[in-house]
Amino acid sequence: MNYGKDKTSARVRQISQRKGRVGHHFLLVFSRTILISLLVLLVIAGLGGVIYIRHLIQKLPDTASVNISPSGFKSVILDQEGHELDSLAASGANRTYVTIDKIPDSVQKAFIAIEDERFYSHHGVDYQGLMRALVTGLLSGGSKMQGASTITQQLLKNNYFTGWTAEQSLKAKFDRKIQEQVLATRIEQVTSKDIILENYLNTINLGQSTLGVEAASQRYFGKSVSDLNLSESAVLAATTKNPTRYNPITNPDQNAGRRKLVLNYMLKDHFIDDDAYKAALEDDVYPRIAANNEAASASRTVSSYFTDALTDQVIQDLVDQAHYSEAEAYKILYSGGLTIYSTQDAQIQKIADEEVNEASNYSGKPKYSFSYRLTVTKADKSNQNYSDQTMLSYYRSSNPNYNLLFANQEAAQAAIDQYKKDIMEEGDSIAEGNEKITFTLQPQVAVTVMDQSDGRVLALVGGRGDKTGSKTLNRASKVTRQPGSTFKILAAYAPALDAAGKTLATVQDDAPYKYKNGSSLQNADRTYRGMTTYREAIVQSINIVTVKALTEIGTDLGFQYIKKFGFSTISDKDNTQALAIGGITYGVTNMELTAAYAAIANKGSYIRPHLYSKVLDRDGKVLLSQETPSPQQVIKPTTAWLLTNAMQDVMTRGTGKDANIKGITLAGKTGTTNDERDYLMEGYSGYYTVGLWGGYDDNSPQTSSTYSKKIWKKIMSRIHEGKSDRSFDMPQGITQASVCSVSGKLPLPSICNADPRGSKIIKEYFAEGTVPTDYCDRHVKVDIDIRTGKIAASGTPADQIVSGIFIKDGSAHTPDAAYAISSAALNGTAPSPKFQFEMPAQSDTQTEEGQASSSGGEGSPTP
Repeated sequence: MNYGKDKTSARVRQISQRKGRVGHHFLLVFSRTILISLLVLLVIAGLGGVIYIRHLIQKLPDTASVNISPSGFKSVILDQEGHELDSLAASGANRTYVTIDKIPDSVQKAFIAIEDERFYSHHGVDYQGLMRALVTGLLSGGSKMQGASTITQQLLKNNYFTGWTAEQSLKAKFDRKIQEQVLATRIEQVTSKDIILENYLNTINLGQSTLGVEAASQRYFGKSVSDLNLSESAVLAATTKNPTRYNPITNPDQNAGRRKLVLNYMLKDHFIDDDAYKAALEDDVYPRIAANNEAASASRTVSSYFTDALTDQVIQDLVDQAHYSEAEAYKILYSGGLTIYSTQDAQIQKIADEEVNEASNYSGKPKYSFSYRLTVTKADKSNQNYSDQTMLSYYRSSNPNYNLLFANQEAAQAAIDQYKKDIMEEGDSIAEGNEKITFTLQPQVAVTVMDQSDGRVLALVGGRGDKTGSKTLNRASKVTRQPGSTFKILAAYAPALDAAGKTLATVQDDAPYKYKNGSSLQNADRTYRGMTTYREAIVQSINIVTVKALTEIGTDLGFQYIKKFGFSTISDKDNTQALAIGGITYGVTNMELTAAYAAIANKGSYIRPHLYSKVLDRDGKVLLSQETPSPQQVIKPTTAWLLTNAMQDVMTRGTGKDANIKGITLAGKTGTTNDERDYLMEGYSGYYTVGLWGGYDDNSPQTSSTYSKKIWKKIMSRIHEGKSDRSFDMPQGITQASVCSVSGKLPLPSICNADPRGSKIIKEYFAEGTVPTDYCDRHVKVDIDIRTGKIAASGTPADQIVSGIFIKDGSAHTPDAAYAISSAALNGTAPSPKFQFEMPAQSDTQTEEGQASSSGGEGSPTP
């Protein structure tokens, strides 16, 4: 073997070349394998992608079933004159739809320029824009990613792919983007560009809780979108990228910068010329926006008591009449774009609000109560809740007379601060936001004004003082209180006259009385009047006569009539004697009580009180209508007129005379409850029925009732200004006859008119067929032996006999006592009384009808 140096080197080179060729071959084979594998994988991935995308596309619905219209619209409430009274909008529903022909070209072009400049040339997807966005993103390393969604895609994202805001994964976003692009191209094949743009401009979020260009235009500029100029159009288009950052109210500088960009794009795309561009830039629009915002903020208030009651009624009627579920009813009310034609008379509402809140209408200094919510975090991190009611209970445990009425807010706050000191222990704390106080002026008042002819509620006041929130305590439609003596007409006298054959001349003995359960009943003035007609009991609001009247006809009948008068809060437990004077379990609402009196004013025909005439959906279809209400005849027209005639006397000479108005024919009834906790005034003219309640929210006793009649009178006086007096027309079937007021029967000649207290013959109105046919059985003419003062016996010398007129079976506790004689004495089976011959001077005055007038009070002490 040759082991020389040259040979060795050559051998090494030979071996190395052989290894190199093998390595090169291996590398070549390996590279080819990898490449082929990659190609296979790419093919497989591509096929998989195609299959996956095809699967996504197959999941898309038929294009005809895709609704690109926005779904949330604010509902509008109009008053009787068609003026906007209020609006209702849930989150995502503050929108007013306008058609494309009402949207100026400047607005359309402004949005197209900044959002989708090739809108009119692409077919749903802007591939040029996609490539631009991709290149920009790559060149910037991802720091300048741009959107490339067309207006059509944005419309689908907002109105069809509504769940995109909840997408968490990249896959979910990719899936939606693919479907969005495919569906956009399909939509554009069957939908015109104008329809797409119209829906888009009614969909977009433009800040300040506004959706769509019309709502935004009203919010920022106080005018319709149809009246916007170029500069204002650009302001709206500038907000779309980020409605918070570019809000023209809170961030005018940022909006101005983007507004200029919008105008630049419009100039570049030849939507505007140089002159229009310069004029728009020079328009100092932002001070106008600020001024409009200030005015809008000043005029925006929480919903009124009327609106609160109206929405409650609409919800209930959508459920009961239109057969919506409650959830569906709420949704359509607050996001269905309804138009609600309310029954409110704006002028009457203004008058009622003003008088309820006029401080001079109340005697004495106002008081304040409060609602209170407190959450205390204990040392062990548990929470304990407190309220005004727990505070009341806490202090009443040691002082039963403690109440939550204070001379001013400072005193109320001091009481709250003391309560916190008394209940909080070491280690306790109150987190921010866990203490809420709302002060309330007292006494409170509720008022309902109705047109009795059709049941429309023209005005409604649910409280006195500032209303601090929507759906707050509504004392007119939600709060129930005892009706007191206003129930006398409805529970006792209406059924007695209507169905029990009684008349206004029917009498009851006003004398000491006990309920069937043994508890005593008294009149408010603690006096008794003896034999008293229904009319006089109504005029002077006499408790005992009223309860006796209901007892005689049966409480079942009175209870039946109360239910016919439309009260929804009556319980079966209320079928008692106390029903006659308003002693009921749960009380009644001011609105329902007023509606009951409106039925009497409406000739006995009850119409449910309603706060709207009709409700239309967004397309103008009638959902609810009360334009032709269904009246229910609850009492006869003759009964209604007789009650009205008696209540006219209440206003002219009875308990309501302080509320009477000269020159206006009125009928009414007052009401007061135990310890004067509630004051009520219900009454009507030929035009309106007005009901008023006044009292403390905590049901504390009051000391003066003057404010209730004063406010009622002022409201009635003002709402009748300029109106001619309208009397209550007597219906057919009413007749007049003379009767004895002591018996309610036909008078005995020369006896009933010879009563020592004055003639008791009066004229009274009756429904035909109810005029009494029997003669007075109360007055008796008796011969008296002047020597003994007893009934003359047979054989008594004529010169020792004096004849006198007396009342048979009169109560010893009434003014009749001096002239009373018992049946037993007349029959000789009991001692006859010692008679008084010197009769007192007549102190009672006579009315035009010959009725005696007397003073008295009212109340509703219950067993």
